[in-house]
Amino acid sequence: MTDFSTKLGQQQLFAVETANNKVNTINPISAETIEHLNDIIMAQYEMSLYERRIFIKVIEQIPTDLVEINGVKVLDEIIIDARQIIESNGLKGESAYMELQKATSNLIKHVCKISEQDGLLQVALLSSAKYLKGKGLIKLKFDSNLHPYLVKLKNQFNTFHLEKLIHFKSYYSQCLYELFKKVPKSNGTYTASLEFLRTVLRIGETEYARYYDFKRYVIQQAQKELVGHDVAFHFKEKKQGKKVVAIQFVFTSI
Repeated sequence: MTDFSTKLGQQQLFAVETANNKVNTINPISAETIEHLNDIIMAQYEMSLYERRIFIKVIEQIPTDLVEINGVKVLDEIIIDARQIIESNGLKGESAYMELQKATSNLIKHVCKISEQDGLLQVALLSSAKYLKGKGLIKLKFDSNLHPYLVKLKNQFNTFHLEKLIHFKSYYSQCLYELFKKVPKSNGTYTASLEFLRTVLRIGETEYARYYDFKRYVIQQAQKELVGHDVAFHFKEKKQGKKVVAIQFVFTSI
């Protein structure tokens, strides 16, 4: 991906390529928002089941506004019910609470790296976690610098949608999942030019310049990660002469 700091605010929405090669923007999730998600939790970091559940609970409860304490605006603490997380996964006993403690510890250790217009923000995903004795509750605190990004995720994703995206390791898999959910599929297929895909996925001119690399690290990685999803696919290459110019995605679950 190209330098994120040069792309902030551009709001490039996913698009559908029409027959006359024009691009029509269509709703929902901007690539920028998915990149925020990537910056916060994805890069080289695979969340455990408990970490995902905690993060989802946080997004559900994140307040729209900061609170002011002694003249300083802070993100109010969030309290989640540990019992709900444990019961929803059919787990029991003290070991389940130990797993939760391990999960919050890992979230505290994870550093988010977010490029902002005036520099690089490095901030822990979770600042602190306090387990309230005998109540089954966890009190979580976050750095206020994370607040606008967490609010954006809450506004853009529903819980089911967010949890699906968290499963993907690749930013491009996230983006292609979003794209495939939106585009019309003729006879269970969708065809897009390489130029269009590179634009939608925000891939710079010097990135994956060779088609072999683009196929391996973008298309085939997404193909592997989308197995089992409702937009699982295989693909066919469309050529002009010997050059691949487009890809036809054939959805196996349709």
